[in-house]
Amino acid sequence: MKYILAVFALLAVHSCQDSKVMTYEEGMENCNRILEEKAKAHPNGYVYDDADCIIGYQIPAFEGTTRDGKKINREQLVGKLSIINFWFITCAPCVAEIPGLNAITEQYGTTKINYIAIGRDNSQDITEFLQEHPWKFEHITDANDIIRNHFKLRWGYPTTFLLNKKAEIIATFFGGNTDSAAVEEIQKSYCPSLIKNCNKDNPVFQASMAN
Repeated sequence: MKYILAVFALLAVHSCQDSKVMTYEEGMENCNRILEEKAKAHPNGYVYDDADCIIGYQIPAFEGTTRDGKKINREQLVGKLSIINFWFITCAPCVAEIPGLNAITEQYGTTKINYIAIGRDNSQDITEFLQEHPWKFEHITDANDIIRNHFKLRWGYPTTFLLNKKAEIIATFFGGNTDSAAVEEIQKSYCPSLIKNCNKDNPVFQASMAN
């Protein structure tokens, strides 16, 4: 699985643009069009459905409730960067990447970034799961309606969206490893590619967060 923070350096550019908001529905139409073109080009072969087709489009309107009773919707995410992760309890790569996602919250804090996990399982099951697998994201549970009917998720699990301050998707990540390699990918790949030594005092990170 590709990971999230390698693209934070792009946020300054995205945040300063006053371009027309492109809706999630338009994004899904774009994804369908790309998939159809791939199918025509390879009529007898496997067609790869890449979530990058949704980049540049604003997430759909939705409303969910966290385990703590907090309401979360698209409008509440505007103004901060956001990481949205779609998952379920028995998804091995979903579970494997939790320590890496926790490391992100610890390193970059919550002042300017929203961390949202949208889970298919019910609140009780997720609560019991989190007792053994602590995860420092805010958790929206019982989210099958949000996943299927609002986000129309079709890229498997885990799928993660990185959003700019306008709630527009600027990077997507889906699939992943089922062992410690899921965490190693964070440390070895995108962390060093964004910020030398993963140092949040680096000017690149400061610039991406300031815009």
